[in-house]
Amino acid sequence: MILLTSPEPAGDRVEIVVRGDLDAVKGADLRRVLGGLAAATVELDLAQVVFIDCAGARTLLRADEHVRGLGQEMVIVRPSGPVLRLLRLLEFDRYLLIRHPGDAVGASRTPPGH
Repeated sequence: MILLTSPEPAGDRVEIVVRGDLDAVKGADLRRVLGGLAAATVELDLAQVVFIDCAGARTLLRADEHVRGLGQEMVIVRPSGPVLRLLRLLEFDRYLLIRHPGDAVGASRTPPGH
């Protein structure tokens, strides 16, 4: 399930919560939600994601590229263990801004293969 928890952006920020699996099907839903946003910062809460596959991880990378292309920023907040493990394994944590409570990780803004 993908929830837009603040449909009216709070200032320049909008929060999206993803629950359950993040795979090719849920990735398409996430892309649709992100396509209609105009907030300066998109916070993607992945604390309740119990399964993520490579298609889901690629969706995060592409979503970040899309959001940055609009002059906005996407921040992954509170990634679950499965999400963090796969992003680290694929080294996507080097390209995505990931924020744990009280801490920011991730820095490079050049996606792999570019």
